[in-house]
Amino acid sequence: MPRSIRSTESTPERIAAEHAVLARRVQRMTGELTTAATTRMEDALPWFVALPANERASVSLVAQSGITNFVEWFSAGLESKDHVGDIFSSAPRELARALTLQQTVELVRTSMAVVEEMVEQIAGTNEYRQSYLRESLLRYSSEIAFAAAEFYARAAENRGAWDARLQDLVLDAILAGSSDDALLARAAAAGWDVNKHVLAIVGPVPSNQIAIEVHMEQIRRTAKSAKLHVMVGVHNDRMITIIGGVSESDNPESVAKPFVGHFGAGTVVTGPIVSTLQEAHSSALDALSGFRALGFVSTSPRLVASDDMISARVIAGDAAAIDPVVAKLRQDLSSDVRQTLACYLEVAPTIEGCARTLFVHVNTVRYRLRRVLEATGLDPFEPTDALTLRIALMIERNSPEL
Repeated sequence: MPRSIRSTESTPERIAAEHAVLARRVQRMTGELTTAATTRMEDALPWFVALPANERASVSLVAQSGITNFVEWFSAGLESKDHVGDIFSSAPRELARALTLQQTVELVRTSMAVVEEMVEQIAGTNEYRQSYLRESLLRYSSEIAFAAAEFYARAAENRGAWDARLQDLVLDAILAGSSDDALLARAAAAGWDVNKHVLAIVGPVPSNQIAIEVHMEQIRRTAKSAKLHVMVGVHNDRMITIIGGVSESDNPESVAKPFVGHFGAGTVVTGPIVSTLQEAHSSALDALSGFRALGFVSTSPRLVASDDMISARVIAGDAAAIDPVVAKLRQDLSSDVRQTLACYLEVAPTIEGCARTLFVHVNTVRYRLRRVLEATGLDPFEPTDALTLRIALMIERNSPEL
């Protein structure tokens, strides 16, 4: 019982009698208190009025439960906490998403303020009863604050587990090459804009299980601070990350750079940027292909694009990796340019020697080799690009129907 009513004149009998009187009066005014609380929310809480109709109805239900449960709690003798905990039992699970904890506290305060303003109407002019009722309200409000905190903590824990499971399902679907409606529905439920550009990153797993969990969480935080979506998971010796919300004009390595420090020791490979989540499978395949081919390259940079490892990927068994280069050679370059490129790479590896072999001017050779760079993005004078171009020429020459 509130201390202020435990005076020398407050016998247990008197306290019980006064409580019974107040309990009956509070019960009679339940409807009036509920109506007043709803009206006050509309007047005092701008965010309440801005809610969609279905969410506003749910919030009103919680406010009404707050009044009803106070009446039940008060009538039960102020000792039972069952009624206090029940205030959120009628709320839909989505309430924790619709409202912040701060807004929920505002909601409870508003409802309790209405009751407090009507204390004199409930208790009459008896100061003893007024004091008793006000102190009961303070105690109830404290209990409600703890109940709200517990509700949000439980909701956050459940949501975290559900979101993690949902993202695992989406990531598995991407790696399996699924692009059906289920993938899009699950991704949308995880908060993704499925129409934004995406890229995949594959790298070594951190050294131990604790480090893995820490670094995966750091990847999520890095993405959130950059206003990007992310899915991350471990598959065997690889940590795979799907980044969403990037721009078509972004450079894959620039997007991936902030995440690299959260992978294990070794080289991290990024796939190309693709248009939608449904195409994320192709970016992941390229990144995985590049990661498998790392043993075929002499240098081990911390970050490399899969498009810069085409020749190593072909040697590692990914024959399709070079198909886009073959297509560009065939579609964008004339037979004279392809002939000059083949001469330079396979017969006479100098501009002057190539010009003598083809009976053309050296400037013609330079022009044609520049055309190769413009059309394919690969430089015949750079060793790694030259190897890729040479393999592409060999395939183009022997695959007329490709």
